[in-house]
Amino acid sequence: MNKTFRAVAILVGTTIGAGIFGIPFVISKIGFLPGILYLLILGFLILLLNLVYGEIILRTPGDHQLTGYGKIYLGKTGKSLATLSLFVALYGALLAYLIKIGEFLSLVSGIKDANLLSLLFFVFAIICIFFGLRTVSFLQGFIIFFLLGLIFLIGVLGFEKIDILNFSQIALSSIFLPYGVILFALSGSSVIPEMEEILRDEHQNLKKSIIRGSLIPLFVYLLFATVVVGICGNLTSDDAILGLSLFLPPWIVSLGAFLGILSMGGSYLTLGYVLREVWFRDFGFPKFSSLLLACFPSLILFLLGAKSFIGVLGITGAVSGGLSGILIIKLFQRAKKEGKRKPAYSLRISKILIFILFFIFCLGMLSPFLEVTIKRFLEIIIRG
Repeated sequence: MNKTFRAVAILVGTTIGAGIFGIPFVISKIGFLPGILYLLILGFLILLLNLVYGEIILRTPGDHQLTGYGKIYLGKTGKSLATLSLFVALYGALLAYLIKIGEFLSLVSGIKDANLLSLLFFVFAIICIFFGLRTVSFLQGFIIFFLLGLIFLIGVLGFEKIDILNFSQIALSSIFLPYGVILFALSGSSVIPEMEEILRDEHQNLKKSIIRGSLIPLFVYLLFATVVVGICGNLTSDDAILGLSLFLPPWIVSLGAFLGILSMGGSYLTLGYVLREVWFRDFGFPKFSSLLLACFPSLILFLLGAKSFIGVLGITGAVSGGLSGILIIKLFQRAKKEGKRKPAYSLRISKILIFILFFIFCLGMLSPFLEVTIKRFLEIIIRG
């Protein structure tokens, strides 16, 4: 398989996961037009952030994850904050995938015990992760191909059901609701070190691979959100699929569930591998112990009853996405001055843009709190 294709596929496959099913719901709550604007702005900011992270990797000798780069350029504090951000992001993602994969497998198979199916998927995933990056990235290529085809098919089948009036609704009282979910859905920077590993002999292709791998998910999300919100409007469900079942033939539920299994399953494999590499590369644990540390914490949370899909997406995206964004910008500033290798590409980012990025990511970290505060304030006004 072509190395550039593998690199793009692993970023797209990691990015398109559970978040795709939450995006239509949060866009329907804020209104289609402001929601799409939200998605585009954050989409291009994440593209820039991914390119920045790629340059950091190219300027720094050795193989590291965000924790390793944090230690190199920001010391113990940088490593600690990077570790917190990375662990919240990856373990939160793995937990969200386990929650929905079992439910989607249940819809497809007819087996009612979704928890059992989540456990069976976990066994399958840990075996794949054990065999390493080549197996994971190879599977991602096929997963992305079928995923895009399924989304296109849903768009074609649902086109006639779209109601233009569903695009005219606006509810800015939920202005902060989409931030965490959309940021979660767009985030795939954790796998960029693996992209560099794949392209180790072709560094000149890393920049275009990051651009393609970042824009493809954005286009997919725009298409999916447009179709789902256009069909369902205010009846859009938190996982999109159940809402579609009210307007489309029953088999669309199974089709959408299969889409979810493909996208989240692929992301679970990749992020599980990334976590294994964090424990192995940056903390020095043996490979088998690293595998257990990577996979079992999210399973334990799942077994303890953590089952709120949108809640996991929102908090994970806001906290980890905001913190990692701030850290990557700081690392970029240091790597520009202290990096020991000449990169295949070099970005020029103005101080004004850096300030804007800092502001957006800082504000985003507060978005869950701000969303609750605004709702309570409006309730008080209405009651008053």
